[in-house]
Amino acid sequence: MKDFLLGLAFMAAGAIVYLVAQQFPTMPSLQYGPSLFPSLIGGGFMIGGLILAISHVGALKGIGHGMTWHMDREQLRNTLLSTLPGLAIVFYILASEWLGALLSLALIMFVLMLARRTSPLLAFGVSLVAALIIDLLFSRYLLIPLPEGVLGIWG
Repeated sequence: MKDFLLGLAFMAAGAIVYLVAQQFPTMPSLQYGPSLFPSLIGGGFMIGGLILAISHVGALKGIGHGMTWHMDREQLRNTLLSTLPGLAIVFYILASEWLGALLSLALIMFVLMLARRTSPLLAFGVSLVAALIIDLLFSRYLLIPLPEGVLGIWG
């Protein structure tokens, strides 16, 4: 049952990513624009979620025939952990313009590492260094403008 619900959740997250990506500006000189890769990711989420949901439809039949559905604490934790990457993508889409790419990425990595029971000090250091490296590579070397957010007022 939980895999069926996760499939539905990934389909919904993929649809949100796809719809938001369609609002990105187009480049007149190119056949593709900044919406290409987010659209592919959203489409992949929708297809993967659909496959996951369809492959576990049998669990719904079992519940209808008297089987009960019970989830202990660890199973609930694992289910919530499996939704975190999709939620992180949605968070980045919604928060990166205001917070900036650097802070958004660092916060996402920090939360993901804490969720996997990494020590807070190690999670803080690794997420900060990784976010700085990603920001440097994309903005300085690949020349992809990333949102500066609240850090842009000091630079």
